[in-house]
Amino acid sequence: MKVSKRGMMLAVFVLCASAVFAQDRRKQIELFAGAAIPLAPQEFKDYYKVGGSLHGQYVIFPSPNLGVSFGLAIEGFTVDQDAVLADAGLTGTDAAIEANASIFELGVGLRPYLTPPTATTQFFLFGMGTYNALSEEATITYLGQTFTAKADGNNIGLAAGAGLELPAGEKLNIIIQGLTRFIFTEGSTTSFLGVTLGVVF
Repeated sequence: MKVSKRGMMLAVFVLCASAVFAQDRRKQIELFAGAAIPLAPQEFKDYYKVGGSLHGQYVIFPSPNLGVSFGLAIEGFTVDQDAVLADAGLTGTDAAIEANASIFELGVGLRPYLTPPTATTQFFLFGMGTYNALSEEATITYLGQTFTAKADGNNIGLAAGAGLELPAGEKLNIIIQGLTRFIFTEGSTTSFLGVTLGVVF
């Protein structure tokens, strides 16, 4: 029995579509945490310690090698009192400073994968646009007097980096990610390197 050209084309289409959908990536939820290393401006790098970072992301895949992420994150930093007092020439006095800074972030990103969906270890690049709520508070004590200062602001930003996704079970993966984040504050750019480890559901 002869197979019609239309039937053959339909069969090829079904086979191709099956192959594509078989390799499709499923939507995933990611939770991860790690360190935030201050990079710029110089006073942020010099006077703040390495901070902590918590993230959550929901990722969808419009194509097998491209993810779109929707996420939120919070980073917290505390001041290095010894560095501040040393630069101010106040080491050994009664001067004291307590300060902290936090960044709450909403972001939408693109994640192109450099490995096929069938690969055991997934390698990806990552770029993201962010909206950031910044908050900073400092309390300074000197010569028996205490001064408090606060500052808040909302700024847009960008992030870029790369990561690895490793299998850890049938429905669980481990994700390792490194991102440099840039926040465009007035008159300067605040940046830090985030290195995080987490799980993928």
